[in-house]
Amino acid sequence: MMTMDEMNHLDLLDKKEKTMNHIYNIQQQKSYYLGEYRERVLVALKEDQLIEDELYPEVIEAMKDKRAKVLKLKRSVGLQYLKPYIKEAEKLNFRYELIDGISYRGDIALIVATEESIDNEEDDVVIRDVDQDFLDAGLGYEFSKNQGKHVCNECHLKIEDKLPNYIDKFQRLTFIDKLLGKQCPVCRDRKKYGGNK
Repeated sequence: MMTMDEMNHLDLLDKKEKTMNHIYNIQQQKSYYLGEYRERVLVALKEDQLIEDELYPEVIEAMKDKRAKVLKLKRSVGLQYLKPYIKEAEKLNFRYELIDGISYRGDIALIVATEESIDNEEDDVVIRDVDQDFLDAGLGYEFSKNQGKHVCNECHLKIEDKLPNYIDKFQRLTFIDKLLGKQCPVCRDRKKYGGNK
């Protein structure tokens, strides 16, 4: 049987270990979120999201948030992918930093951070990938990758039915388009790469 002193000693060791684990986790978070604590991050994008053609409007909205102080971008992703966000930051007269360093781990490539901690513990700060919306709706990558293009009536109806929020990102192929030999890029990609029917 343990004495009271031994139990108190074990409790102190347990508290010390929990504190050390907490400090380690905080340092890991900082290296994951480009040098920021998670509780200061409004939104984040992963590398594969950053190299997509479309800008994520959530990032622009986050820069407009009165709590937002800095846009941090991972330089190793490549300036051609960072430029659209840099231009938006400059339009808004918003501070941005290009981040270098081998100590940053993970696939986070962009964050909008605040100066103060915010209550975001329950929120997922990484913005949902647009491709995932199309996949969840039963449409494939061939739809998400062809946003902003003219599609056939059948594909347009599928988008209208399954993802009405994205309908304004697609135009219908016109009679003139068809006469000029334009094809639906969604149907073309589906045939080329295989995909959802």
